[in-house]
Amino acid sequence: MRTKTLLLAGAALAFSLATSQAQVYSANIVGYANVLLPGNGQFTLVATPFDDGNGNILSNIITAPLPGGVANPLGQSKITTFGIPTPGVPNIIAKGATGAWSANPSLPPGTGYYIQNGKPGGGAPDLTNTFVGTVIPLVAASVTNDIPNGYSIQGSVIPYAGNIAISLTPGGDANMNVGGSLSSPDAAHRSQITYWNTAGQNPGIATKGITGNWNNTVAVGVAQGFYIFNPNADTNVVETLAP
Repeated sequence: MRTKTLLLAGAALAFSLATSQAQVYSANIVGYANVLLPGNGQFTLVATPFDDGNGNILSNIITAPLPGGVANPLGQSKITTFGIPTPGVPNIIAKGATGAWSANPSLPPGTGYYIQNGKPGGGAPDLTNTFVGTVIPLVAASVTNDIPNGYSIQGSVIPYAGNIAISLTPGGDANMNVGGSLSSPDAAHRSQITYWNTAGQNPGIATKGITGNWNNTVAVGVAQGFYIFNPNADTNVVETLAP
């Protein structure tokens, strides 16, 4: 049976309830997710899992004390985005000696990006980044994440963990069915999902063949990002926060 899981690291889940004198209630789910960032210049592919309520600016949501460096980018920690700010183009944001990032874009929930902790061989220690904020959307409501034509780095807008693609099927778990929106028109232009093996520091790839099924299962955790190659027109993924 296909399953889906809503995980907030440390099993932290709080319901923030607001009530008026008329006894009208609203509920938001707030929580946190801890993500390990291995040191010594290693990469982690993450995705913003929560709305911080303040624009989701890079310097606000990446709170781990990543080491900075001199003007040479090889001496700095880096954030690598794709399509931000220019569609279809990778962008490297370096952390300077003062501790400031060279750019400070908004990275809203569902946006994926690489984090490099220090420089290779530089001895930077393992760090933990804690994402804190509100789950989007409200319980039983849905949210849509756009998948453009070409390459993009994506993540689940809702902090679910599960299978985004399942081998020998066209899609994935119920609310993690990222692959279900992708198709492969021919053998030369196949949809792909590329995930990052943090332990091995190497990528893995799932390809959707012309039969319409994936050749590999891709499981992701909370706040884990992944590349998508969409050879077709823009499409989207709709996720629903289960009650």
